[in-house]
Amino acid sequence: MRPIFRVAKATFHEGWRRRFLNGILIFAILIIGSSWVFTYLQPGAELKMLIDVGLGSIRFFGMLIAVFLGTRLIPDEIEKRTIYTLLSKPVTRMQFLLGKFLGGLATVISNVALMGITFYIVFAIKAPQFAVPSAEGAPQYSMEFMYANVAKAILLSFFELAVVMGIAVVASVVFSWILAAIFTFFVYFVGQMSDFFGHLADPDAGASPVARVLLGAIYRILPHFDVFDVRESILTDIPVVWPYMAQTMGVAVVYIGIVLALGYLFFNQREV
Repeated sequence: MRPIFRVAKATFHEGWRRRFLNGILIFAILIIGSSWVFTYLQPGAELKMLIDVGLGSIRFFGMLIAVFLGTRLIPDEIEKRTIYTLLSKPVTRMQFLLGKFLGGLATVISNVALMGITFYIVFAIKAPQFAVPSAEGAPQYSMEFMYANVAKAILLSFFELAVVMGIAVVASVVFSWILAAIFTFFVYFVGQMSDFFGHLADPDAGASPVARVLLGAIYRILPHFDVFDVRESILTDIPVVWPYMAQTMGVAVVYIGIVLALGYLFFNQREV
């Protein structure tokens, strides 16, 4: 475990030294903080804008950080030839891969935590006005569920981005970092439409047998990133229950394990 921790620690510090990623973080915090200005909207519309901008920014900018960091972790070590020094020490390829993933993940989580804290502060300041109906009869929201739902939405973002980080790191083992980034973006955005592919794979949808097999494979293989988005539950004042949270996070952990296992197989066969 010690070699994994050393690689992860070095990766974490290296991630925070990347100015481009720090720029993304600062821009994201500014966008989230700017959601404060939507005071000219009706309370219901203002809440929707606040949730969409805040949680949407956390997911989107967190995904950018995970992709651009994850796809550069291993290629940069190969380019700088520092990987030879690391692997010549008592560090196995599996330990190196896990250390890189965990260090990158710690960087992403710390970035998302800062964005989440910023949004939660803005939301906590603005939320009391949503609990009281306005003179125009705007809907009243239950703060009992809303604060918990927002915290759970941020927690789900951690696991969603952990999956993205795993895919990005493994893709960088197989492709160049540019192709790895394109591949990870493709998987992420297609994974947002998993229900659409599942619907097309249904025999009642009218697709050909070959198309149904292909669409069904896409539906089963790609991660379902849409399940991490609970903004609709927040806006409809429905509590996000812990069984749903546990199932979603458990599936994410299993998927990460499978992806990293495949990454090790590719990395073990690669000459560096």
